[in-house]
Order: sequence, then structure tokens, then C-alpha cells
Amino acid sequence: MKSGKKQNKTRFAILVMLSIEPMSGYDMKKFTEEVVSHFWSESYGQIYTNLKKLVRDGWITYKEEKEGNKPAKKIYEITDLGMSELVDWLSEPTEEQVPRNELSLKFFVAPLASPETLLKHIKLLRASHKKKLEALKQAIKRMEEQVPDEVPHKGYWLVGSRMGILTHEAKLAWCDEVEAFIRKQHQPNE
Repeated sequence: MKSGKKQNKTRFAILVMLSIEPMSGYDMKKFTEEVVSHFWSESYGQIYTNLKKLVRDGWITYKEEKEGNKPAKKIYEITDLGMSELVDWLSEPTEEQVPRNELSLKFFVAPLASPETLLKHIKLLRASHKKKLEALKQAIKRMEEQVPDEVPHKGYWLVGSRMGILTHEAKLAWCDEVEAFIRKQHQPNE
């Protein structure tokens, strides 16, 4: 990293999105939720706070678009300086992410909970990952159908999405293993 200190990754997430196409803050939040949520998340607050800073620093600019009687909407674009910063960031090593998984922490002391409670946690986790997996598969299908093969990002989007597929499938397999383990641990002795 240039400064040796931890960088604000939201700024780079915004630059990534704007390198694809100009967007409003709302469009960025929607893109985050619908396209990259299996590996990245940003809140409205993070996006809007950083948009102001990026404009101030000259990394992005915006145009106001008026739609009928609605208030004007700001459409942001990456500047040459912003593109340069994005390219520089791409060459930097990625930072190690600190894991925080509440369920894993709970399972560390799982014998203190009832088997019903543990199975409920697994049932909820399984349902969540099934839903996310299906949504990701649908997003990939839309991308394959709607994004022309000539778009240079498409192949990379698909391989990135594949990581999400494998992650959800692995977590579903883990749910199956843990459920079987819990049931075995709490079978009456024969």
C-alpha cells in the first residue's frame, strides 16, 4: 500500500463499479446487493459518505439528471485520476480479512446448548445458503444471457461468481455434516 496504513476499501468498491459504467448511489447499492453480494457488501451510508469524498478528491465526478417531477439524481463517473488510483490499487496485495463467524463461535461451546437449538441454527443456516445459492445461480444465468461475450469483464465476473457457488455449496455440505454429527451425539445409547 502506498501509505502503509489500512485503506478504505469502500472507495475502491465504488471505483470498481464506476469503471464498468456510470451509476447513481442507488444503482451502486443495487449492484452490490444483486451482483457482488456473495463476496462484497456496502451499506447506503458507506456508499454515500464515500461518494462525497471521492468527488472532493477528484477521483469521480457527477452529473445531475432530472426525471419528471422527481428530484435530480446524481450519476457518478470515474475520472482519469480515479482510474489511475484503481489501477494502482489492483497491483497491491490484498489484505487478510479477519474472520468473524458467530455460529462457529457458538459451536465452540455447543455442548452447553440443547440439540434442538443447535439443529435450529443449522436449519436456518442451510435455508440462508440455499436461498443465496439460488439467487447467485439466477444472477449468473442473467449475466450469461444478457452480457455480450465481447464485454471483457464477463469472464472474470463468471469466475468470481463461481467462487460464490462453491462457497455456498461447501457451507451446505458442512450443514449436512454437522446435522449428522449432532444427531449421532444425541442418540440414546443402545
